[in-house]
Amino acid sequence: MSSPEQALAQRLKELRRRHFGPKGKALFARRLGLSLDEYTRYERGVVPPGEVMVRICEATGEDLQWLLTGVASRGTVVIAGARGRHRDVLARLANLLDKKPELAAAVESFLDLLMQGEQEARETAAPVLPEPKLESLIRIFELNELPLTLPETTPDGPGKYELAPFENGTPPLSREQVELLEPALEYPPDAGQRVELVSVRTADGRTCRCIHNAEIARCFPSAFGVRLADNTMQPMFQAGDAAVVTAEAEAKIGRPAICRVTDEPAARCRIWLGRENGIVHLGRLADGEVERVAHEKVQWSLEALFRLALAA
Repeated sequence: MSSPEQALAQRLKELRRRHFGPKGKALFARRLGLSLDEYTRYERGVVPPGEVMVRICEATGEDLQWLLTGVASRGTVVIAGARGRHRDVLARLANLLDKKPELAAAVESFLDLLMQGEQEARETAAPVLPEPKLESLIRIFELNELPLTLPETTPDGPGKYELAPFENGTPPLSREQVELLEPALEYPPDAGQRVELVSVRTADGRTCRCIHNAEIARCFPSAFGVRLADNTMQPMFQAGDAAVVTAEAEAKIGRPAICRVTDEPAARCRIWLGRENGIVHLGRLADGEVERVAHEKVQWSLEALFRLALAA
């Protein structure tokens, strides 16, 4: 067994101990949909298939690049990318459970109570729907509406890229509540948050749909949504869902991305598998196929930060 294989097996053991405890091998295997024997082979040095590696990171919330290489990607999510105070709390909790795995059931019960209280408060609270404001709107585009080159940004918030060609005070044609989630292969109950979707008429008489959310617009000032046309990214995205991206977040290995390619009429949503020898590898979840595109033809590629469940 080579040194890289040994290192990968050690990182896999570390993830298992961190999230499922020293004796959590069987539980981790069940969570991944694997037999205990198959999972044990991976901890002994057999390199897991790419699909299994993605499931490992989905189950633990950890970084795929770190699992593969031992080097965390820039902007790694969960513990490495959490806010400072949250990172400290998560690290303390992980250390506590490593030392006392018997506390895991109590911690899970406590979290269930917190989430139950939040859900009950959400169901009983009367929704307050403010009138849409220009600075809180995030435009949703079709795949074939996206240009080869993203326009220069301006400091004026979500109006960037001409995402909001209408004026403040324009009454919405319709408004509804939809679910916003982080992209995943499986979505447990209450995995997302509710956001408002509004339809607004533009200055030239067209109708466009927008996310109306001041917090998202403030955190991601150049964000926009892209509605997907097919089911090639099931189960992560369904046809009709929208992927939310921002110009500041480039594609990351193992994460879904919206990619714009020269000589193609529309952008595409794929798993970004990285570049090798001048070729970009893009994965389709529905059939497991990998598309190969010359790097010079990829005009831009942005990480899909959220799934807007429009098809639900």
